[in-house]
Amino acid sequence: MRFTILFFFLLFIQNILFAQDYNILNYGAKADGKIFNTQSIQSAIDAANKNGGGRVIIPEGIFLTGSIILKSNVELHLEEKAVLLGSTKRDDYKKLNRWRALILADNQNNISITGKGKIDGQGRRLALNIDSLFYIGQLDSASYNFADKRPSHLVRPQLIEFVQCKNIVVKNISLCNAACWVQTYDQCSNILLDSVTVNSDAYWNNDGIDIQDCHNARITNCTINSADDGICLKSQSTEHYCDSIYISNCSVRSSASAIKFGTVSHGG
Repeated sequence: MRFTILFFFLLFIQNILFAQDYNILNYGAKADGKIFNTQSIQSAIDAANKNGGGRVIIPEGIFLTGSIILKSNVELHLEEKAVLLGSTKRDDYKKLNRWRALILADNQNNISITGKGKIDGQGRRLALNIDSLFYIGQLDSASYNFADKRPSHLVRPQLIEFVQCKNIVVKNISLCNAACWVQTYDQCSNILLDSVTVNSDAYWNNDGIDIQDCHNARITNCTINSADDGICLKSQSTEHYCDSIYISNCSVRSSASAIKFGTVSHGG
């Protein structure tokens, strides 16, 4: 019953609250895959948030970007044939909490990523560029995994990192080519991941979905091809734990575990 209530509540949030559209083209975005659109996309998100909520439209085309920060009551909607293309430079990625990521949110409510478009992290190029930083002295030894001869997963950006957020919808979107974990939800609650396609074997540690110390999460109808764990439930905090996680009708190909409980289990 709780998941049924959650499901319809999140659909209500998605369909009713996000009414006004904010097309990133109206904020100066260019769909050539070369010009950086970070500020244009962020301006559209900020405008939607300032006006009480709305839907930020990524239209057809290839839009190169660094980190963008999703804010309360905003839906990021990628139309069919839209590509959000992550930068291959580490310095274009921000860190709000534990990790750098392409799309970040911290302590936000009612946020969504939807549509039939694609988010491409260009993970292999990004990871190799980060690797080169160590050899030219711009990455310290603590950030390098000498045993595996690659940069630590802690310094490679993810595609999505949401921390302490409530009422999250990620639906129909395609996520590919992460430099590290594809998407992490950390201490979040009321999460719906539905019909998400993950195709990420660009580099090491390409977990498809990481649910960390979260409550009330529903993962359904997802297709995952990952170069690590497909769906991983874990606990990084001694004060938090995963609770009420529902997984159904997902197809998972994994080089490690399809569904995994652990790696870290500090809170249970």
